[in-house]
Amino acid sequence: MLDVCLGTIGNTNSTFSGPVGLVRDESSGTLYIADYGNNRVMKYLLNALSGTFAAGSSMFGTGSTQLWKPAGLYFDTFSNSLVIANHNAMNIVRWILGASNWTLLAGNANGVSGNNATLLNYPQHVTFDPMGNMYVVDTNNHRIQLFMVGQTNGITIAGITLTPGSNATLLNIPRAVRLDNQLNLYIADSYNHRIQKFLRY
Repeated sequence: MLDVCLGTIGNTNSTFSGPVGLVRDESSGTLYIADYGNNRVMKYLLNALSGTFAAGSSMFGTGSTQLWKPAGLYFDTFSNSLVIANHNAMNIVRWILGASNWTLLAGNANGVSGNNATLLNYPQHVTFDPMGNMYVVDTNNHRIQLFMVGQTNGITIAGITLTPGSNATLLNIPRAVRLDNQLNLYIADSYNHRIQKFLRY
């Protein structure tokens, strides 16, 4: 088991720069870490103290072989892939393990931000429900976007686009989302210092 108590910043196979997200493959115990500052996702086998590249390259960018400040991760067992909230590239991408590039799931492939149904603004986290629908934390738009299976147009299901606030219907820089077994949403509403629950959409 990886056990690090005091970290040292770096870009080697055993150091990180501002890691943000992580996810585990429960079947193998492999840990994937979004190494935000190094623009990569690292893979750590069970009990390993050194990792290997799982996604990204040594340079940031919007090209399909690059990541730019990856944040939230989701491990998709069905496709053996990582779904990555590619924060500074303004998109959500799928990186099949062992592949050398990603495919676009949501947002703009060239790093263009926006607030309409097809664009994102610094997405921070992503998760899926059992039907394969995707939930994206669209952080700087202060909303949660739902992308139905196969769709690239998002539906705002929590928050109001470009309207930060603290009442029960608003969010202010949301960071993460989780679903319970009834598909209710729990949102880390960062700047409001609270967790918000939204009933199933």
